[in-house]
Amino acid sequence: MTTIQQAFDPRRNSLNAIRLVLALLVIVSHTWPIGGYGRELHLGDQTLGNWAVAGFFAISGYLITGSRLHSRNFVDYLWRRVLRIYPAFFVVLVIVAFGFAPLVAAATGDGPWTVSGAVQYVVKNLALDIRQYGVPDTLNSVPLPRAWNGSLWTLFYEFLCYLAVGVAASFLPRRALQWCAVAALVLGGGATLVITHGLVSVPTTLELFIRLLAFFAGGMLLYLLADRVPLSGWLALAALLALAVAAAVGVSRPLAGLPVAYLMLYLGSRLPLHRVGSRNDISYGVYIYAFPVQQVLVYLFADRAIDPLSFALLSAIGTVPLAWASWLFIEKPAMSLKRLTAGRNSTTAHADVQSQPRKL
Repeated sequence: MTTIQQAFDPRRNSLNAIRLVLALLVIVSHTWPIGGYGRELHLGDQTLGNWAVAGFFAISGYLITGSRLHSRNFVDYLWRRVLRIYPAFFVVLVIVAFGFAPLVAAATGDGPWTVSGAVQYVVKNLALDIRQYGVPDTLNSVPLPRAWNGSLWTLFYEFLCYLAVGVAASFLPRRALQWCAVAALVLGGGATLVITHGLVSVPTTLELFIRLLAFFAGGMLLYLLADRVPLSGWLALAALLALAVAAAVGVSRPLAGLPVAYLMLYLGSRLPLHRVGSRNDISYGVYIYAFPVQQVLVYLFADRAIDPLSFALLSAIGTVPLAWASWLFIEKPAMSLKRLTAGRNSTTAHADVQSQPRKL
C-alpha cells in the first residue's frame, strides 16, 4: 500500500491551496460576529474558524518538522521561521495602527485616533502575544467593538510550537522525537478533555497552547512516521467519520489532532490543486488582513441590508489585494534573506539525508 512518504511530493502538493481555503473559511466564520449576524458558525462542538485553525496547525506540524530536520542547526531553522511569520505580522500591526484606524476614525467620527494610541497598539503586540486588540478610542460603534485584528492571536501559539519542535530536534534522536509527538498528542488531548469539562482550571494561555499543540503534534507524528503510515481513501474516510462522531458528542477538541492531520495530508496529496499558491502563497496574507478588512466593511454597509454570505464574499474580495501586496512586497523579499544562513557542509548534507523518512 502507498505510504504518505511515497504519495506526498514536497514540491508538488496542494497544501498551499488548502491553507488558502482554510483562511477563507476563517473569513466566513468571522462574518457572523463581526457583521452582527449572531453566533459564529459551528460544525459540531467547534466553530468553523476553530476547525480551520486546527487544519493550519496540523499542516504546520508536518511541514515544520521537516523544516527542522533539514536545517543545519537550530539558529538556521529559527531564522527561517522568524522570516516567514514576523515581518508580515509587524507590517500588519503598523498598517492597522497608522492606516486603518485613523482613516476609519476620520471618516466615521468613531475616535479620536491618536499617535500615542497607535504606538501603544504596536508596541504591546510586538512579541506576537496579542495583549491589546484595539487601537485606543477607535472602533467603538461596531458589533464587535475595539478589536482590530482578532485573528492574530494564533500566531503566538504557532511560534511556540515552532520553538518546541526546534528545541526537541536539537537534543533528541528521531525515535525519541516520535515518542515526543505521541506524548504531545495523547497528553495534550487528555489535558484538553479535562480542562474543557471544567475538572481543572488553568490559565487561558496554557489551555490554548495545549489544545493547539495536539493538532501540531498530529502533523508532526505523521511526518516522522511517513514511511510507515499508508495513505488511503478508506483511512481518510474513517478519519472524517471519527471527526463527525467526536464533534457530535462534543469531544472533538481533545480527539481531533491526528484525524485532522491525516485528512490534511490526504487532501494535500490527492487534490489536483498543486498550482494554487505554488509560486505566490497568499494564504498567510489573507489570514492576517481579513479581520481588519471586515471591520471596515461593517462601517461601509452600516446603513444597508446585506446578507452574511455577500458580506463574506466582499470581505474576501477586499482582502485578496492586501494579501497579494503582503506576499510580493513583504513575505517573499523577507524569505529571500534565509540565504544569509545558507552554505551547508558535507557533514550537514549527510545529516539531512539521515533525517529523511526511511524508505520501505
